[in-house]
Amino acid sequence: MAGSQMPEKAMSEIEEEPIRITEEDIAEANRLSLSCPICASAVEKNTNSPSLRAVICANCQTLYHHTCWQQNGGKCATLGCGHEECYPYGTELGPRLTISYADLPKHVPKPALSPNGRSKELKAQEKRLQREAARKEFWRNLFDRIRRAIGWQ
Repeated sequence: MAGSQMPEKAMSEIEEEPIRITEEDIAEANRLSLSCPICASAVEKNTNSPSLRAVICANCQTLYHHTCWQQNGGKCATLGCGHEECYPYGTELGPRLTISYADLPKHVPKPALSPNGRSKELKAQEKRLQREAARKEFWRNLFDRIRRAIGWQ
């Protein structure tokens, strides 16, 4: 039994990269969530009860029940937001941009080449160098993890 488990010291030495969560990640999660962050119940679009009417934070677009928004002091509960304005879900926020074919140019100019014409060659070289660096980093990390796992200094 003891032989099938790794030593506790070796397991504690293995460290993973910390997860980095950006504001864009939080905003995207809030847009995809259909649950109210206050009561954790589903926020439904069509409801007869005014207290369960869906509202959206004007800053981070998080969905709430109207009552839950009010119970939270009239501000967003999302970490780092705290915005105090909301609007009913489905409200038109202003004029939309409309484009017709008449607005589009008749002639689309071709993109300019680099002055010496080597842009494709330089881009290919850059990609090759990036792949090579990533490959070296992969093998270095793998070797370091194996070395730490077996306790070899």
